[in-house]
Amino acid sequence: MGIIMTGHSESDALLIAQIWAEEGRTLALATVVETWGSAPRRTGSHLVIDSEGNFEGSVSGGCVEGAVVVEAMTVMSDNKPCMLEYGVEDETAWRVGLSCGGRIRVYVQPILANSNVGLSAALLQRINLEREARRGVIVQTDMNTGKNKLVIEDEMGPLEACLKIGRSVMVGEAGNEVFLTVLVPPARIIAIGAVHISKALVPMCKVAGYDLTIIDPRGAFASPERFPGARLVCEWPKDAFKAIKLDKFTALAALTHDPKIDDFAIAAALVADCFYVGALGSRKTHAKRQTRLTNTGATESSLARISSPIGLDIGAVNPEEIAVSVLAEIIQALRGSKRPVIVPE
Repeated sequence: MGIIMTGHSESDALLIAQIWAEEGRTLALATVVETWGSAPRRTGSHLVIDSEGNFEGSVSGGCVEGAVVVEAMTVMSDNKPCMLEYGVEDETAWRVGLSCGGRIRVYVQPILANSNVGLSAALLQRINLEREARRGVIVQTDMNTGKNKLVIEDEMGPLEACLKIGRSVMVGEAGNEVFLTVLVPPARIIAIGAVHISKALVPMCKVAGYDLTIIDPRGAFASPERFPGARLVCEWPKDAFKAIKLDKFTALAALTHDPKIDDFAIAAALVADCFYVGALGSRKTHAKRQTRLTNTGATESSLARISSPIGLDIGAVNPEEIAVSVLAEIIQALRGSKRPVIVPE
């Protein structure tokens, strides 16, 4: 989810908050709720602080953490949330180090044992249990009252659009604002086929921060010697998917060029609503693939979701270049959606 000073992601900060709450510490949670310009952290970034001044996470990459920690002490003392704003036009910006040209608003709320105002340890536990099961959640925070409401994946309704792009956002009019903290599982990539393109994807995914699993039933292909350090599953996709559950936060790239291996995986990815489904092959090959999938029950609208020939059209020729185009297209599918305009009821 991003680089922070202590080595934890902003989602991990919520797990740390739960652990600290269960230890009985007095806590506050700071969240970036709005940004303008070149703000160093995106909305939804978290910083958890205890009454001793220990903290995990980040709201600015180091620019304003010290000032936020000081304000959090008052929040913990009064058990009342507060809104902070730092910007380059403010003298405070220079004092706290935010001279990068942006502005941020940071909402600081207490974490209490059991309360409707602020976060509770019980709510944090529910959030983290959903995340552990790879289910997305949204936390609605009323900026006026400080009340928090957890919305789980099966109850999203119109908020589903926010979940799909994984972006936290402030909605509503001034004076009646609600912040939607969108928490989604980390995006992962499933490559079908231990082929040269998959081999090139291994280091690229590590650098880009994506979890990659390669599935291929052919032992001669899916060998540790060919893929040192990679996560390999030497099984047919039908068997592999019993343990690896596909979901809407998964991208699937079918790369074997063998219908006996690729077709089942593609069909399963469409049913699971994976955010990206790509398949290697020419347009003629893909037309035959569509016919086969149609015969197994795939709809025209679901088939339209398959990207084939796979990857962005950058003129890629060799396996390494094709791997670049595939990873780029996956990133585009994950990050390219426009910010939705949603007002919760």
